[in-house]
Amino acid sequence: MSSAEDFASKSYDYVICGGGTAGLVLAARLTEDPNVTVGVIEAGANRLNDPLIDGPNTFLQLWDKPEYDWSFKTVPQKGTENFVHGWARGKVLGGSSAINYNMYSMASRQDLDNWVELGNKGWGFDDLAPYYRKSETYNKASKTLSAKINDKYVDPLLRGTNGPIQVSFCETDCQWLQEVWPETAINAGYPQPKDPRSGSALGGFNQLTTVDPKTVRRSYSARAYYEPNAERANLSLLTEALVTRVEFEKSGSGNATATGVKVSVNGNEHTIKAKREVIVCGGVVNSPQILELSGIGSADVLRKAGINDIIFDNPNVGENLNDHTATGIPVAVKDEYPTAEVLLRNPEIAQQAFEAYINHKAGPFTNAPTCCGFLPLSTVAPNLDDAQAHVKTMISDFQRANPDADPAGRAELLGRQLLNRNEAVGQLVVLGVGADIRNAHTASKVFVHDAPGNWITLGMCSTRSISRGSIHIDSSNPTKHPRIDPAYFSHPLDLDLAGRSIMHALSLTQYEPLRSKLKLDENGNPILPPWTAGLPNNLEEAKALAAGNTVTEYHPIGTCCMLPKEKGGVVDSELKVYGTSNVRVVDASIFPTHVQGNIVSLVYAVAEKAADLIKGKATNGVNGH
Repeated sequence: MSSAEDFASKSYDYVICGGGTAGLVLAARLTEDPNVTVGVIEAGANRLNDPLIDGPNTFLQLWDKPEYDWSFKTVPQKGTENFVHGWARGKVLGGSSAINYNMYSMASRQDLDNWVELGNKGWGFDDLAPYYRKSETYNKASKTLSAKINDKYVDPLLRGTNGPIQVSFCETDCQWLQEVWPETAINAGYPQPKDPRSGSALGGFNQLTTVDPKTVRRSYSARAYYEPNAERANLSLLTEALVTRVEFEKSGSGNATATGVKVSVNGNEHTIKAKREVIVCGGVVNSPQILELSGIGSADVLRKAGINDIIFDNPNVGENLNDHTATGIPVAVKDEYPTAEVLLRNPEIAQQAFEAYINHKAGPFTNAPTCCGFLPLSTVAPNLDDAQAHVKTMISDFQRANPDADPAGRAELLGRQLLNRNEAVGQLVVLGVGADIRNAHTASKVFVHDAPGNWITLGMCSTRSISRGSIHIDSSNPTKHPRIDPAYFSHPLDLDLAGRSIMHALSLTQYEPLRSKLKLDENGNPILPPWTAGLPNNLEEAKALAAGNTVTEYHPIGTCCMLPKEKGGVVDSELKVYGTSNVRVVDASIFPTHVQGNIVSLVYAVAEKAADLIKGKATNGVNGH
């Protein structure tokens, strides 16, 4: 790592703005060529070997701490009872891959083929599958663990064998919930799961995690992509440095050419020169912010924020924000089944557990959440008489009322997908701790509550929300967070599906072996905490329950969409920013539509493909593997 003065004294072929999940993949792959120089600028610090990051299940202790987390907040959300939502986003080398849940998922075939249908040739399921494999090493579970958690759905032939990111199941502390979940799902009528890499993931199973089983440490981009290559002479890293804008040279009516970036370090400004390209990898919040601060965005938004040097007027920048919602309903479990409440309420026990992790790589902090399910509409809403008419009518009614909201026609595409029997309308995540969504404004407190006893949370997460919001600067000050408005439940179909999904999730409490672990009331019903309104009796009550108990699933996408410009695009299918000759965006902000499940695996795959595009090894429609 360099001092700011040393770093600024050199020029680089590629300047990467953001040493996060995607940025470090690019840095590693581009510097494989010893003749190429790369400079990476990261706003957070290098915290490699920090035990709170390394611990697979210590991530809640990172959130809302400025040394790890941007701690963004949304504006009040009408759709969720005017809650302000805390958005944990990694402000540290490795970005959000350093602070996430470690859950490792997979987009469906249709998710990615949607991208092609929207005009992005070369970005379909078959195009990206080799890049998923290139980024990972799958570690098979031992026979003992396999018998407990039922990992037989994984097809090793579809998995990577020598990629940087290690994925595995936890060998050291298998928990009761992970043992009972697969059987409960089958007894509830879920299909036998197949490997999500086959293109479809339905059923209930224990999901893989981004944990290295040999070291029992989080496997994330700083550890996997940066650390092994840190000594390369052609790779330079500047941490604790805020990119304030991209510098452009504009000639006549053609595209603007980036010459470098301005960075602020301890209040001092430096110019970093780029010979070939500037690559923005700031994530869904910071990438549109950097573009807008640099004069690329809606001229109206920019002028209101005090940016008068308009490089390229593109009102799509910062639009199309799309997030997975997570509606969490806690359910009481019997005292003999331990949950994370024991750690959250008793600092002495938490300290002992942390020492067990540090000294022996054992105990509850070794085991990230794994219990999940992917459910089609027919499972979530079996009593919906005419699902096709219901979904189509809700989409067309909204489009009639908002004719300019969706120039790409995404809602219709997603509606078709929601009706497909092989596609999930929801991801069920079962967590071994109770959630109090009244604390949505502070991410680190969502799992802190005062209800006595042990709890699990049945979390129903959207897979493809149709509601779309925005992220925009309202100040030219780069240290001021932009205005984040995910517009949760602004599309009525999203709330409708959340209500139906919650009723379905609560029905799982009727099935063994989960049921016998729960505390039940005198009528045999599960016990909900006092801050919920009790079990819903009908869809309207379930929708009200969803509106009051929903948070982000921390999967925002879309603010620098990869689409034709007239359809809402910010970057083209080579990830080049419209209006520029040599600026790209590479991170989840380019996703044109959402995909099911946890998105970190897709960010790695997108960054791997982007590296090949930049090297000229992959062209759209033909990948270089």
